[in-house]
Amino acid sequence: MRTYTVVLSPDHEQGGYSVSVPALAGAVSDGRTRDEALSNIKESMEGWLEVAIESGWDAQAETPELILADIAFTFSWRQEEGWPLLVETAQVCVDVPVPAR
Repeated sequence: MRTYTVVLSPDHEQGGYSVSVPALAGAVSDGRTRDEALSNIKESMEGWLEVAIESGWDAQAETPELILADIAFTFSWRQEEGWPLLVETAQVCVDVPVPAR
C-alpha cells in the first residue's frame, strides 16, 4: 500500500469537488460529493500506478514543496475565477499493483 496526499477543490458554481494528486502528474478526478471525489481519485490513482509499473516509471517523491505547488496552482485559478480561496488536502491509500513478470 502507498499513501498519497490529494488536493480537493470545491466547485463554487456547480457543487462537487475536483481532486488532484501532486505526486502523480495528470491523475485528476471529480465527484458530486467529497466522498465520491475521493473514491473516484483512488480509482484514477490505481490506474495511474498500473500503467506506470507496466511502463517502468514511478511517481514523483511526495514533498511539501510539490504539494504546495499544486495548492498554489489551484489558488491561482480560483482567484482568476473570483472563487473563494478554499482547498482541502486528504490522504488516500492505494494498493500498488505487482508488476507482471
